[in-house]
Amino acid sequence: MLSGSDSDGLVSVVVPTHYRNDRLRRALESVRDQEYRPREAIVVDGSDDGHARPVAEDFGATYVRQKRDEGPQAGRSIGAKRAEGRYVQLLDDDDRLRPSKIRKQVELLESDPEVGVAYCGMDDEERGELLPSPVVRGNVIERALEMRTFPCVNSTMLVEADIVERVLPFRHRHGADDTGLKIDLALQTQFDFVAEPLVVRGRTGESLSESWGYLDGRMDVIATYEQLYRRFPDRIRQRALRETHYQAGRKRLGERGWSPRATASFARSAWETPDDHAYHLGLCLGSVLGRPGVDAVDRLFGRGRTQ
Repeated sequence: MLSGSDSDGLVSVVVPTHYRNDRLRRALESVRDQEYRPREAIVVDGSDDGHARPVAEDFGATYVRQKRDEGPQAGRSIGAKRAEGRYVQLLDDDDRLRPSKIRKQVELLESDPEVGVAYCGMDDEERGELLPSPVVRGNVIERALEMRTFPCVNSTMLVEADIVERVLPFRHRHGADDTGLKIDLALQTQFDFVAEPLVVRGRTGESLSESWGYLDGRMDVIATYEQLYRRFPDRIRQRALRETHYQAGRKRLGERGWSPRATASFARSAWETPDDHAYHLGLCLGSVLGRPGVDAVDRLFGRGRTQ
C-alpha cells in the first residue's frame, strides 16, 4: 500500500502512463521503496482500455483514467488535482526514484520556507550522472526563461502542493511540457536542489528532449511567454532561441550527417546568441563540412554536446 494517513506531511506521487506497464511497474516499485512516509501514488492512465489498472492496483495506487488523446501534461494536471498531499512529485513512468529522494527533498523544503521547489540530479541510462548547476537556485526565473535549468525536470522536482495549485491546470506544451511548467513555478517561488543523482532517468528510444516535438514545443513556449520576455533584458529571450536553434542543428546532423538545414539552424543560433559568438559562428562554418566539421569545432573549443 502506497498511501499514508498523516496528511500534514503526505507526499502525492503522480504518474501519467500510456501503454508502458513494464516501466510503470518499475516506477511504482521505486515509490514503494522510498524511505519517506507517508505517501500516496496516483496513476493516470492515458489508454482507453484500462491497461494500467492491474499494475496500479498491485501497488495500492489510486487509479484514474483520462481521455486517450489528452497527453501526459493533461494527465499530470488530473493527477495533481486528485492529490491530497502537502507535496507533489510528478514522476514520468520511465523514471525511477532513488530510495532517499523524497526524504531528502522534504527535508530541504522544510528547512527554508522561501523554497517551494526542490530538485536534484539524475543518473541518465545513456549519459550517466548529471548534477545541478550551482547557479540554478533561488530566484531562477531568468534561467527558466533561458531554458537552462537542466537537470531540473518533472521527475527530479518535488513541489509544495499550494504552489502546484496556483499553476493548475498545467499548460499543454506539445513536447516541452516541463519547460513551460518551470517558468510558471519560478514565477511563484524559489528553487533549491539536493546535489545528488536521486532519479534514474529511463530511456525508451529517442529522448523527448532530442525530439522534433520537444523543439517545436520550445518555440511554442517562447511565443506563449512573449509578454513576459519583454520584462527582461533581450539576452534572456536570445539565449532561449539560441539553444533551440543549436539543438535543431545538432539533431539535423545526427539524422543526416550533413544538411544545409543544419547549417541554417546553426546560423540562426549564431545570429541570436548574446555571447559565446566565436563558438556558435564556428559551428555554423564547421557544419558546412557536416558532422566532422562540427566535431572539429567542438574539439577546438573544448566543448561537447550539452542538454
